[in-house]
Amino acid sequence: MPDSKQDGTTSGETVIPVIDLSNTDESAVLKQLAAACAKTGSFQVINHGVSDSVISDYQHQHLSFFNLPHFPSKALLYRFAGNSRGYLDHDFTKQRRDWKECLDIGMPGSRDWSLKDDDSGNSCLDGYNYFPNEKELPGFRSAFINYFEAMEDLAQRISLLMIKSLGLETSVTDGMDGTENDLLSMLKEEHSSVLRMNHYPPRCENTDAEEAATKGGEKLEYFGFHPHTDSGWLTILQQDPECLTHQVFRPGSDEKWMTVRPAPQSFTILTGDMSMLWSNKSFISAWTRVLTDPVKHRYSTQFCYNPGYKTMITPCKPLVDADGAKYVSCAYGYFRAVKAAGDLADLGLEINVRDYEVESDSEHPETQKRFLQNADLTEPFNVQNYRKWIQSNEKDTTLFHYK
Repeated sequence: MPDSKQDGTTSGETVIPVIDLSNTDESAVLKQLAAACAKTGSFQVINHGVSDSVISDYQHQHLSFFNLPHFPSKALLYRFAGNSRGYLDHDFTKQRRDWKECLDIGMPGSRDWSLKDDDSGNSCLDGYNYFPNEKELPGFRSAFINYFEAMEDLAQRISLLMIKSLGLETSVTDGMDGTENDLLSMLKEEHSSVLRMNHYPPRCENTDAEEAATKGGEKLEYFGFHPHTDSGWLTILQQDPECLTHQVFRPGSDEKWMTVRPAPQSFTILTGDMSMLWSNKSFISAWTRVLTDPVKHRYSTQFCYNPGYKTMITPCKPLVDADGAKYVSCAYGYFRAVKAAGDLADLGLEINVRDYEVESDSEHPETQKRFLQNADLTEPFNVQNYRKWIQSNEKDTTLFHYK
């Protein structure tokens, strides 16, 4: 994990490539994309085809939601240990509280937005969606769904380009177990994507609370979003051009955290853990974070394009044949469940794509077998109910890393 200290940033600097999706020279686009995914796992796209009206309607509703009173409007939408979707203002990343408030809404279990949110058909591992009251925010639901569907289409388009950038004409490949799979079709038909609306309030650096917050005698740093990688395939981030606090990490001999200045009418793309695993480390998952600002509010949106809960992500065989397998297979439902256990209950549970490296001594690949034998991936994940499937059979301690 990169050093998380906040000093040495490059505020206001454009630090990641901008890719024009209207460029008719596809070979040039693929070359740009391959380099970006291999170096930092981040790039921006312009001329992406998402209509201005879809974006502006959504942005209006986004801001309107965060202007609602906390009680009762937002409080009625709180997520809880048995439902990972909903409103939150106490999110944790690696056991560290983030300085933000969010609303998470994702693909319903039925894949049918017209069903009532609490319909049993909408049950899934991440739980049920909680939308704001339509009388309080008229037009919110339709604007949200239109934006979500536009993000689905853009994510699928970018995914195809990512695969082509590896020299592959198709995502239909033989897995390491000999079975044929089509990644793009699985993503399109089974994805479990979540759209997160973010608000990062201002935070003064020298408050009494911060001065009192220590861990082992060392003063804690505060972030809007602590350093992390995203667990899914890719993330589409709509940035706030007025508050430049989002950073990506550049690894290597010249490693440093770099502040992103979004290009006009662009989206920032971040590759996730599953793209790193599937590409056999041809891509890297982007390390990213959001700093706090003492004066400005920051509003942003993450569309996390995630595999289906039942999807087994396996390194692409043509890439394995060329360079040897660097990872073992990962069950995304298990990976997501462990992430949820750590985020929802602040249990200190940790999982990362590194746990699936061939040479890793992590117990996650074995633990996921027991989990899949017993878990019902159509039911909302509950930390307490699933604890017995994520604990050692020999002693009452979790198998997860505490970091």
